Amino acid sequence: MPQRVNFATPGNDGIISNPTVTHWFDSTAYVVPGLGTQGTAGRNTIRGPGTQQVNLSLIKRFPIGRASVEFRAEIFNLLNHNNFGNPDTNISNSTVGTITSADDGRNMQIGLRLHW
Repeated sequence: MPQRVNFATPGNDGIISNPTVTHWFDSTAYVVPGLGTQGTAGRNTIRGPGTQQVNLSLIKRFPIGRASVEFRAEIFNLLNHNNFGNPDTNISNSTVGTITSADDGRNMQIGLRLHW
């Protein structure tokens, strides 16, 4: 069973009003509990930044006799929004509260398909 941390002061849950990727939550709100004991902080008390993504797909078929050619263009993360990973929540690490990963930016792909 994973060990949970203690809240350092009651009522301080570590949430800050303007989180950044280098300081997502107040790491001083948590302390390591005694060995073999469960802390007072519940599961999922820290929320990550979430994901916002808009995808677009355009398809056009062109008839050529009995066959047809399909052109397809797909754009993933059309608005190129930053989608960051979750912050480091291990309070024993020096990078606690820091987000060190992000999803890819905008991706585009095109394809051509022959149907007969």
